[in-house]
Amino acid sequence: MKKTPLKILLVLGAIVLGGGFLFWGIWEIAVRSTSLPQEAIDRWTPSVCFYDASGALIHVQSGYDHRWNFPVEYSEIQPELIRYVLAVEDRNFWTHNGFDARAAFRAVKQLCLNRRIVSGASTITMQTMTMFKGRSRTLGYKINQILLACNWERYHSKEETLALYFNHLPFGGQLYGVEAAAQYYFGRHIGELNRTELVLLAGLPQSPTKLRPDRNPVLAIQRRDVVLHLLVRNGALSAQEADEIRHEPLRYRRFDVPFWPQMEDTHYFQVAQNEMPGLREYHLALDMRIQNAVLAALRNARQTLPSVKDGAAVVIENSTGRICSLVGTLDFGDKIDGAVNAATAWRSPGSTFKPFLYGEAIYGGWITAETVLRDDKLLLNDYRPENFDGTFRGNVSAEEALADSLNTPAVRLLQQLGVPRMLEFLFQQKLVKARALGNANRIGLSLAIGGTESNLLALTRAYARLTGVARSSLLLNDEPGKAQPALPWNLGTREMLLKMLRFRPLPGAAGLEAAWKTGTSNGNRDAWCFAVTPEWTVGVWFGNKSGLASPALVGGTAAAPAAAAILQTLFQSNKPAWMDPTEVAPTTLCAKSGLVPGVGCKNTIQGTCVKGIPLTTCRQCGKLPDVPVTQKTLILNPAPGTYLCNQSDCLQIQLDTIPQNVHLYIDGEYIGIHSSGDKLSLVPGAHKITAWGGDAWEGKSLSLIVK
Repeated sequence: MKKTPLKILLVLGAIVLGGGFLFWGIWEIAVRSTSLPQEAIDRWTPSVCFYDASGALIHVQSGYDHRWNFPVEYSEIQPELIRYVLAVEDRNFWTHNGFDARAAFRAVKQLCLNRRIVSGASTITMQTMTMFKGRSRTLGYKINQILLACNWERYHSKEETLALYFNHLPFGGQLYGVEAAAQYYFGRHIGELNRTELVLLAGLPQSPTKLRPDRNPVLAIQRRDVVLHLLVRNGALSAQEADEIRHEPLRYRRFDVPFWPQMEDTHYFQVAQNEMPGLREYHLALDMRIQNAVLAALRNARQTLPSVKDGAAVVIENSTGRICSLVGTLDFGDKIDGAVNAATAWRSPGSTFKPFLYGEAIYGGWITAETVLRDDKLLLNDYRPENFDGTFRGNVSAEEALADSLNTPAVRLLQQLGVPRMLEFLFQQKLVKARALGNANRIGLSLAIGGTESNLLALTRAYARLTGVARSSLLLNDEPGKAQPALPWNLGTREMLLKMLRFRPLPGAAGLEAAWKTGTSNGNRDAWCFAVTPEWTVGVWFGNKSGLASPALVGGTAAAPAAAAILQTLFQSNKPAWMDPTEVAPTTLCAKSGLVPGVGCKNTIQGTCVKGIPLTTCRQCGKLPDVPVTQKTLILNPAPGTYLCNQSDCLQIQLDTIPQNVHLYIDGEYIGIHSSGDKLSLVPGAHKITAWGGDAWEGKSLSLIVK
């Protein structure tokens, strides 16, 4: 026999070695470039559980594709279940790298010998990839499945793979994951199942629909016995252990009773998820007793309102800021309107902005409760505001003008405050959208009577802040919630405003003292009422989501009685605990204007003022001396322009003025009396600085920007 030349052997060896390296290189490139996109996993959102204030589970929201899925940590999955499944599905799981070559060779060999599929070669990792990439029988798909599995195991631990697998296994119908199966079939968590229940679950994924124990209990038990046989054959159990497991009880729950509670009204849950997205459990402040009472009050009130289809309400506990009730619709059965949450829908607020307008005027020292305002015809270029009843009262106190929701006094106050300033205030309180700031000219003075949009939840929160609440969280516990902006007023301003809003009794409140304000949108399309006590804030809306008008949609006759009925439910055995104001003091006022008496004021009355806020001096009675009137407050420093912060987060700048001591306002907020030479601290942003020398001095303002 002729010997093969050494050179030929070397060439053949080089070819084999080179081919091996080439195959390995191609394989590496293929594995590295074939990965499961994270979004394929992320779209499988789990089910979400909602608990009420008492801790009771009241609603379970299905997850992705209407599936019931409750992922658990790997440590929560019983080791026995893992052992059973691996023994049947993937005995070499802990040693292979995603693809089991020995199992694949065995499957091919059995196919050739028996001319049918005897065993599969898909590993747990490959099956997991199939869950998220879909299923196909083509050769190309199988290769892609192998590459995905190998890539996955390079970057994830075996425990991560098993957690993903067990949390997304199908168990029949819309049940996915071992926890959902354990809860639905046995009414228990996965960690509470006995061995026979675990073996039964291990066998269901082979044919989850066919083997469902709630529909085919005999087939489910037969499959359990098959799994026990395989476990004994594969050495995972002894015959004695298998027999013991076979005789353990299967503790099924009652399948004729729905397991996961479902509420018809899901608007509260939607608001919670919008404000704090991504949680799997929401422990809400929702008080079901209050919620049911509010719903009943709204439905009773709607029966008296012809052509009115819908209503909504929000109830806030002031001491904590917890939203104890939120009803977003009265027509849950309507496929279109029932899905719209009227508590968060943007609608015309009518006169419900007026208290905030009056509050700004009080805080700026322009009015007090006794200040006399004019209620008569107001002729503007393209705007002719009138009162709801078409009459005018003449001169009225600010307290009466607010209580009776007179329009022309509010419009005159807005003229003084300025529409841009008031819109900025409302935006900071989340009462108007950002786009409203750029539409100040279009909105104009109609802002005082509802010339832009707001929503019930935001308004109720803002009214609750009149009592000092600065945080309105939807959650009962201390999980992070979105803090609400505090009203930029001192306590005295809020005390005076709440007293003004209690000037008249709330209709139907049966003697319960409440600060309240109604609103009716233009054309009678929305009726509002907000009622505030030291303990509770209630917001009510009635209307039609289609925008259909109705003569019945008047805040005082439609929404106010419903708010009163809700308050009566909240105060069944006690009354609101109003306290005497501590930051409102008695003072002498001009009888004609209700302001600080000037030199020419002859008649005075006893009124009130907010401590620490200088009230405007009357200029209606006689003429003030000429010399003081001609004096102008000057701001010598800073000058208008743009300033840069140094190393700190705020700008320190010296204030120089004439006269030496001035009343200082920054961005409309009264800061107090400052002396020339004092330092000001300004954070980045646009600022307006106003200095006023006092009685008979003309004020001075400038604008600057800090970067």
